[in-house]
Order: sequence, then structure tokens, then C-alpha cells
Amino acid sequence: MGLLFNDNEAIKKEVEEKFGAQAKYLFAMKHNGPVKSTLKLFLLDGLYAYEANRTFVLVFDKKGIYEKEISNSDKKEFYLYPESEIEKFEVHREAKKATIHFLHIGKSIAYEIPFRGRLFSENEDQFNGLEKANWQQI
Repeated sequence: MGLLFNDNEAIKKEVEEKFGAQAKYLFAMKHNGPVKSTLKLFLLDGLYAYEANRTFVLVFDKKGIYEKEISNSDKKEFYLYPESEIEKFEVHREAKKATIHFLHIGKSIAYEIPFRGRLFSENEDQFNGLEKANWQQI
């Protein structure tokens, strides 16, 4: 599936089957800082276009953060970033989006959480729920 063909209900059903009906999740896009984005743009044109459109579903629970890429057709399982390996978890909220940034075993990981758009329409409510739950204690 690509970004244009993803179905919110199908993804929601998959998350609920794997993590339960009360699962807290967000649809996210890979986020690069301005320096990294500029370098990729000038050095690797094709990689920049691919990297900028990678879409993920992130599931938050007490074990950590589960990630699954949904922007390509590969049927991959969720990858777990264990809570014990996550450092410096930061959230920056703006009017139409938020950015989640953390270190996983020293590697910087960042996601952009849009609040508008067909795929991202439930993100703001899910985001508010995660804030109230203190991000599942991550």
C-alpha cells in the first residue's frame, strides 16, 4: 500500500487486533531536521523524495513504542523500541502538527504527527489522549 491507498479503518483494525481495542496510536511521517533534509535534498535527490513521504503507525504502550511503516507494500511486523532503551523523549506541539523526538540506543529518531489530512484525521484526538496518559509512562 502507498500513502494514497491506506485505509484508516483497515489500519485501525490491525492495531486493535494486535494491541487491543484501547490501543493508543498515531499516524506519523518521518521527520528530518533542517540540516539533514537539506543534505539529503542536495546529495541524494531520489532518497529525499522517498524519505520525505515515509508514513508510519506508532503504537504507544508500557513496553515502549511500536512502529510499522505503512507507506510501502511490504507486509512487515511492528518493530518495538523498548521503553528501557528510549532516552530524551520530547514532544513539540504546534497548531497543525506535532513532532516526537527520542534517542534509541544513541540514535536520533523523529516523527512528524500531522493533525490534518485524510489519513491523519484522528491524530489530534489520539495525541490528546496520549498526553493525558503521560505517553504511557515512556
